Amino acid sequence: MARNKRRARDNRRKRREAFTTEQYDVRSLHEEREYGLFWYAWLWKLIRPVMAFLCSVLIVVGMVTVAWNWAYGEFLAPVDSMSAEVVSFEIEDGASVATIAQQLVDANLLRNADVFEYMVQFEGLTSSLSYGTYQLSPAMSVSAIIDELTSGSQTNERVITIIPGWTCEDIAEYLVGIGALEDTTEFLELCNDVDRFVGSSYALRAAYDAGTLEGRKYALEGYLAPDTYRVFLSATAESIINTLLEQNNNVYDDVFYTDTPDYYADEDGTIHEVETFQTTLTMDETIILASIIEKEAANSEDFARVSAVFHNRLRMGWRLESDPTATYLSGEDRLIVPEDEIADQNAYNTYYVTGLPVGPICNPSQAALEAALNPDLTYIEEGYLYFCAAEPTSGELVFARTLEEHEANVAQYRPLWEAYQAEQDAQAAAEE
Repeated sequence: MARNKRRARDNRRKRREAFTTEQYDVRSLHEEREYGLFWYAWLWKLIRPVMAFLCSVLIVVGMVTVAWNWAYGEFLAPVDSMSAEVVSFEIEDGASVATIAQQLVDANLLRNADVFEYMVQFEGLTSSLSYGTYQLSPAMSVSAIIDELTSGSQTNERVITIIPGWTCEDIAEYLVGIGALEDTTEFLELCNDVDRFVGSSYALRAAYDAGTLEGRKYALEGYLAPDTYRVFLSATAESIINTLLEQNNNVYDDVFYTDTPDYYADEDGTIHEVETFQTTLTMDETIILASIIEKEAANSEDFARVSAVFHNRLRMGWRLESDPTATYLSGEDRLIVPEDEIADQNAYNTYYVTGLPVGPICNPSQAALEAALNPDLTYIEEGYLYFCAAEPTSGELVFARTLEEHEANVAQYRPLWEAYQAEQDAQAAAEE
């Protein structure tokens, strides 16, 4: 029994010695951290400041990026990066950087005038901005616009576009509107200075020699060719008129003096020469008729049909009764012409005069001139004598042979004309 007690005491002593703190010394702790749970402690002491630095850098970079994106979008980005529009921008001689910057903003080409002015001055490019006309786009950034304006790509020309059907007054107002002329006075006065321009247009010369220019509102009405032109920024009213008159000589050559016949193939494949209309009108009378056709037909497909109606009425000695001739002197283009204008006794009003008016009522296109010279032969043969507008916004015309057919057409479409005219009058009143 005593032996067993001693053995038990020895075993307890050995177990206590196995777990004594004296055996878990510094070396044992180092080995535990080196190969156990705390082996990376020394590495963390190195990594922690590096990670803190990197996080700080990322935060700063993020803040700078956000600030730059805001500044770029607010001041430097294109006005419309998806735009395909090209704008002719003119810098006038002597314009300041501030003026140019504001004009770019007004033209919707720039977001901020101050940024443009600062960048030009900071880069020392003030003296590199040259006057002239540049082709710019809302899709260009501030830097791209500055590069263009200092590239020397400017032109000393401008593009003008004269629309078929415009009158001399329309052209004068357009030229003033784009800055080509200061006012309409000189241009319109020159439109009655026949002696100055008679040598520039042989059609004008023919009318002058025939004495048919007397009584016209503007002697040059009808002879200013609609087209797109490039003229110098310094072009005067006289030089612009000469350019338009000279272009009309080219148009008249193509219309009146072409020797090339047209051909068509029938169902059997046989080639035939297209039959042409033998007109009795002079060149000047053809120009007058073309001006009426231009005003009456919104679609060029109807030019030859309208021409046929007027030729039939001329042949029968009837009045043309064309609404645009009744409103020419007033300049009011209305779908429904007031009775007082229809009854006005003037040399342009074809409700009053028999035959053609005293002169052209606009400047017609080449297509209208060709239609005046070559009316639709089917409509000639079938005796069409009337036409009127269909639905106003479509630009379509409906034709009739008899007065009864014409009156039925007018009764059908007149409510649409009245509603359209009322809408136009209301819109005009709202804009005043």
